[in-house]
Amino acid sequence: MRCIQLEYFSHILTWKSPSDTPTSAPSSSYQPSSSSAPTFPFVFGESFVTDTDLGLELSSGLSARLIALSGRPVKYSNGKESSRSFHYYIDAAGVVSLPDGGYVYMSNSEDDGPNGGVFGLYFDRDGDLVKYKALLTGTTWNCGGGLTPWNTWISCEEHSTGQCWQVDPDPSSDRHSSPQITRLGGRDGGQYESVRNPDRPVFFVTEDHEAGALRRFEADGNGWNSLHSGGKTTYLQFLDGSRFQWTTSESAGRSSAYRYYQNAEGISYIDGVLYFTVKTTKSLFILDLDKMTYIRESTGASLEGKGSFASQPDQIVLTENKKYIYFAEEGGWSPGVYVRDREGSYFTIFQGISQGRFQNDETVGIALSPDRRKLYAGMQESGVLFEISRDDGEPFE
Repeated sequence: MRCIQLEYFSHILTWKSPSDTPTSAPSSSYQPSSSSAPTFPFVFGESFVTDTDLGLELSSGLSARLIALSGRPVKYSNGKESSRSFHYYIDAAGVVSLPDGGYVYMSNSEDDGPNGGVFGLYFDRDGDLVKYKALLTGTTWNCGGGLTPWNTWISCEEHSTGQCWQVDPDPSSDRHSSPQITRLGGRDGGQYESVRNPDRPVFFVTEDHEAGALRRFEADGNGWNSLHSGGKTTYLQFLDGSRFQWTTSESAGRSSAYRYYQNAEGISYIDGVLYFTVKTTKSLFILDLDKMTYIRESTGASLEGKGSFASQPDQIVLTENKKYIYFAEEGGWSPGVYVRDREGSYFTIFQGISQGRFQNDETVGIALSPDRRKLYAGMQESGVLFEISRDDGEPFE
């Protein structure tokens, strides 16, 4: 849904008329802005601090700053600007460390073809923003994605013949300027949403379609080339009694998706457990890959503290310490970013001010810096990307 664009001048966000086409960028540039909210000890969702400048309600103990805005050059930490304007319709994102000690935030663009793609915000070892560049161009509706064990990014197109592309963000790599279509999308392609891999070269791919079968791709090897030749694809099929199996029949997989999990979205994996969201039923599916059993729960039903996770769940990110799953949200009066703990309770990180400028928008691009001290997330329709940090300087768990 693309109905609202935002203009940004100094610290003011002003509405533009609804349009299906991205507007051209005004000549003036924005200044990255920091939260003006007072500081408090950080506890997920226990209380809110309202930042009217940024249009956000933040859990106490967090601060936010705007670091990029669609249609404007990106402001670097040294005061200079990018030659390219920040892309429109930001979507899924991932972060990888680079050999020079810095890191890159890779962001999909769900723009119409040929304006979609992947773009990178590069940070040095001190966390200063130093570069913004295109990593994949000429594609269409790049929606979800995921990281590989060898530090590349898989970007999935979400249309009837869409494919999943492998992108290497490391400027020193021979593959850096040569993104390639992988075998994850199959021969005919589809409306692929997100990719998640376990520690071995097995990848799971969701498809945002009413009959979009969740697929498992078992690579024959490791590294870049393993996603471009060989491999075996099977499809998730739910059985009676909360059991499931992997079938080689795509039609059986699609029938199962239509019956049980239409329009699957975000996906994540850790320690033999696969998690994925379904927006139509506002559900989280949890699959035990060893026992071949699954459970389903309603997202946000057990929200504790402040906030309201009442709209559709979208992308998810599972932290390395396995303590929390981070959720993006599509639509509603106050779309936000939420977490789920191991016991199944949900809490708010931040959300838009209720019925404010981000109403009916979509939170996207959740990713953590390598040291987990910075959380990145944005609003797709508004084209804003935020950097969230804890006031006590501690990492996100």
